[in-house]
Order: sequence, then structure tokens, then C-alpha cells
Amino acid sequence: MLRYLRENTGNWIIKFFLGIIVIVFVFLGVGSMNAGKHNQVATVNDQAITFAEYRDAYQRMIQRLQQQFGTSLDDELIKSMNVKQYAVNSLIDQKILEIEAQKLKIVVSDEELKQDLLSAKAFQKDGVFNMDLYKRVLGQNAMTPETFEAMQRNTIRNTKLQRMVINGITVGNQEAQAWYSFNNTKAGIVSVLIDPETFSDVFADEDQIRAQYDDHHELYMSEPKRKVAFLVFAPEDFEDQVKIDETSIRDFYDQNAPRFTTPEQVEASHILIRVDESADEQVVAKAKEEALNIYKKAVNAEDFSALAKTYSQGPSAAGGGYLGRFDKTSMVKPFADAAFSMKSGDISQPVRTRFGWHIIKVTDRTPETVMPFEIAKVQIQKELASSRLQDLAYNKAEDAYDAVLDGDSFEQVALVAAKPSVNTPAFTALGAELKGLGISDPGEFANTAFSLVDNEISEVKKIGNNYYLMHVLEKIDPMLLAYEDVKNEIAVTLTTGLQKQAAKKAAELMLEKAGNGAESLVKLARDNHLKVEFSKMFTRNEAVPGITGSEVIAQAAFTLDEKNSVYKQVLEVSGKFYLIGLKEKQAPDAASIADNLDKVKLQLETRKQQDYYSQWLAARKENAEIRINTDIIN
Repeated sequence: MLRYLRENTGNWIIKFFLGIIVIVFVFLGVGSMNAGKHNQVATVNDQAITFAEYRDAYQRMIQRLQQQFGTSLDDELIKSMNVKQYAVNSLIDQKILEIEAQKLKIVVSDEELKQDLLSAKAFQKDGVFNMDLYKRVLGQNAMTPETFEAMQRNTIRNTKLQRMVINGITVGNQEAQAWYSFNNTKAGIVSVLIDPETFSDVFADEDQIRAQYDDHHELYMSEPKRKVAFLVFAPEDFEDQVKIDETSIRDFYDQNAPRFTTPEQVEASHILIRVDESADEQVVAKAKEEALNIYKKAVNAEDFSALAKTYSQGPSAAGGGYLGRFDKTSMVKPFADAAFSMKSGDISQPVRTRFGWHIIKVTDRTPETVMPFEIAKVQIQKELASSRLQDLAYNKAEDAYDAVLDGDSFEQVALVAAKPSVNTPAFTALGAELKGLGISDPGEFANTAFSLVDNEISEVKKIGNNYYLMHVLEKIDPMLLAYEDVKNEIAVTLTTGLQKQAAKKAAELMLEKAGNGAESLVKLARDNHLKVEFSKMFTRNEAVPGITGSEVIAQAAFTLDEKNSVYKQVLEVSGKFYLIGLKEKQAPDAASIADNLDKVKLQLETRKQQDYYSQWLAARKENAEIRINTDIIN
């Protein structure tokens, strides 16, 4: 049975059952305990989170990680990522939201759920919900309709709760203007560089070098090394055993139809008259009247782009309202429904969304296209072949490891696998000495080898696209290097440090003589035959042009003003020292602020709403009585 499973790991059905087996074994210890005691993984205000809920959440996380990491996902990685704790935390968050929704009497009707499912593109065929496709997609994800619909109902409920929580979190014009001005104010500086490399008369002498060596033997040890023997199982070794038939390619094509489908797209522009989602009827009506007046101008042959630049209150106004091409899922539903019901050249009457009233002009439509099977099959054939080659290489490596488990020596394993064993030279943890041996990733190979103990034979390890078995032949411990071998290295290190000290001291002495004005810094620099640089303008979030890694200088520059234009500390960047003075500071003009106001308000509103919602949830968790059964997590 085990042999059958291993040979068929490329089959998705077998992978599914293997996944179930993994989950069963992960929880075997827990399940064997007292059932009553361990049926509750946690409680939130006396409301239970059951073991079944925890197991399902854990399994979903494992499945997502398997998709992300593939065969690299092992018990050690799962443990390091603390997946069990994340699963519990996510369920606690969900329980908190459920409790809050109950308090606020938030419910999701059957009709709401139905409309959500009907509008999901993943379940549509030819633009219409397809029950067979729905069941097939859920089946491929190991879910029943009942399970998925319960999850989806929770998602809709949580979305409604979030909207209720963040309702009213807005950003006013003054706040947006201040934020934009703060982030877009520019400065230019005068900078003087004091470079340690110019202090060439400063160097370490023989006594200093010898003392450093004698006092710090621990710094001058050789790197630990390893020697290993290895077997490599490469997918390309099995190319003559793989042939992908037309039926397999066709099945893959049919089962992954969305992947080969480009949805219908619309090219459009719009004019937005903003109105808050919670505004009263009078405000909404007034905004609609304004939108209708603009609509009349648009249908009377006035230039739509010019109208958008004049009247639109959205971030696309500067570009004439142009939104580019988009599919139906890229826009909020009322906007998308209207745009996709229009013909090329049509202009819509005002359409209401949560952003306000939109007048939409469709300039082009692109129908849904499906990549023909004859074109897709070349790509599919390569993908299926690659997958099967990987499976064959892995299975062959697993067979070899089975021989290890049976007690065979590494030499016997190599004979059984009909693979030549390769012995490495001694190598360090970085694996630089392994280049030229055909190893997929010498660094990862070395890292894996250093995790093994003396004479240990590794499990199957995937490195790059190949699979390896390694046998540690020798472990070489660090040794003290001879003085003559490290003398030059010590001299360079000590000299560099002494030159830095001298440069910093010189910079501090110069700064003491500088006044409050940048002009005094320029004079000092020239008196000391140092070069003065006048930077281009930059914002507080940028590096100073011409000085790599100079964000710290940029931040310092924005603490300066006309009265105190010399920064009173020596700044170090990349081992060099700088004195700086403010040359100029320039705030954005009113026109620039006005042009970007809508975009900034939207960005700030989104950020504030997200932050508020996170804080709101954290506060509810802090005030809740939460008990966790740590036996399960540990």
C-alpha cells in the first residue's frame, strides 16, 4: 500500500488522501486523550471553539502552505511557522466577530448568500452560475457545499460588521492637505564629506596587530567544515520514462478552464461626484442633480475628457477620467453592472456606488476569450511532464531512503539505486567549495549538510529541482589560524577602525567651529580643503540624491529651519562622516495639493479604517475572557 501511494503521489486523489493521513497523525496524540476534556480547543466568553473547527482550520492552513512550499513543507517548517497557534488565533478572532455580530444583530439572509454565490466568477460558465462547476471546484478543494456556504456566510457577515465598525471614519480636507504637504515638502542641503580613507597617515603598527591577535584568539579561528558523500536524483534522468497522452492534457485543460480564460473587459472613463455612503437623502439628491447636469453636457457632444478634468472629484480626473481596461470583478458591483451593460460609445446616466455618483463612458469592449486547446496543450504537456518527472525522481530517492531505513550502508544504497556516490571536498557552511560539482544550490546543500550529525544519512532533501541523499563523512572543527596567516587581515581591520576614529574626531572639531548658518559650514569646508556638495531637492521619505543609503541624512535635514540651518551632530553613512546644513526647504503649492487631494483622502481613509478596525478587534479580544487548551498546541 505504501509503495502504491509513493508511486502515485502525482495523482491528485492520492495527494488528497495523503493530506488526510498527515492531519490524522498530527492530531493522533490529541484524539487519544480524554475526549470530553479535549473537545474544546478554546473558549471565548464561555463560547466554545471545538476540536473539529480547529482541525479544519489547521488543515486549511496546511493545504495553503503545501501550495506555497510544495515538497519543501515538512514537520520542522510547520513547527517553526507556529501553524497551530495561528490556527487557534484565527478561530478566536472569528469567535470574537461572531459574538459582536450577534450583539449588533447582524445576519446574512439566504438571498444575500445566494447572490454572492451567483456572482462568483469561479463558479460561472459563459457568464452564468453553473452548479456542476460549483461542485467540481469545491470538490477539488476538499470542501462540501454546506461547509463552503457556511464559511461564505461568515465572510459576508464579517464584511457587514467591518463596514458598520468603520462607518464614519473619514478624512477631512484639512487633514489630507496636511498629510500631503508633510510628505511632499522638499529640502536641499549643503553637505561636507569627511572620508576616513583620506587619513592615510593613520595605520596600525606591529604591536597593535600582535596584541589584537593574542587577546582575541576566538576571532581568528578557521571555519568549521564538513565532508559528505551524496546521491542525486534529477528529474531529467527519467525523461525516457515519461510520455503525456492527449487524454491527460485534455483533462487538465477541462479541469482548469478559468486558467485559460481571459474574462470580458471594458475600456472606460468616468466622472465622479463624491457623496458619502451614509449621507442623508438631501445630500445624495443634490449630488445626483449635479451629476445629471454633467451627464447632459456629455451626451450633447461636449468633450468627455475635458468634462472629467473640470468636474470629476475622483483621482482619475487629471487623466480625463480614464480608467483603462478592467474586468467585471475589478470594480464595485453597481459600477461594473452598468459598464458591462453598455455598448462602445455609450454614456451612462449617473450610477450610485459607495463612492458617489458616476457618469460612465465606455470606449471599447473586449469579449471573453478562451485560449484554444491546440495552443494551450504545448504548455500543459510541459507542465504535466515536469510534474511527473519530479514525482519519478522523488520516488526513486524515497526508494533509496527506504534501504537506509532497512539498515543498508550508504555504499549499498548507492548500488541499489544504481547511482554513483559523489564525495565532496571539505566545505564551509556557505558551500563556496562545492561549485563545479553540479549541485543545484551549493549554499542550501551546505546548510543542510551542517544540520546533520557525524555519520548520519539524511532524509530525502529537495535542493533546486533535484533530490539528494547525504552521508556525513567527516566533521572538521575550527582551529586557531597562524598569526602570519591573519596578520594582514588584522592590520586592515585595525587601520580602518583607527582611520574612522580620526575622521569622526576631525568632523566633530569642525562642527564645533560652525555657526547656525549653512554658509559658515561652506566656509569651514573650504578652509579645510574639503569638497562641498549642494544636493538636488528631495522629500523626507527619500535618500539624498548622490549619497547612497542616506535616509538618516534626509531625516536630519527636515529638522532644520532658517534660524538653525546646521545639524548639530556628525552623521555617519556607509562608514563615512557628513556635516550638513539646510540650503532650501520648499512646500508643495496649492495647485499640487488640490490635484492630489482626492487620491490622498482615499489613501488616508483606507489606512485609518484598517487601523481602526484592527484596534477595535484587539480591544474586544483584550476585554474577552479567553481560555486556550495549550495541550493541543504544545
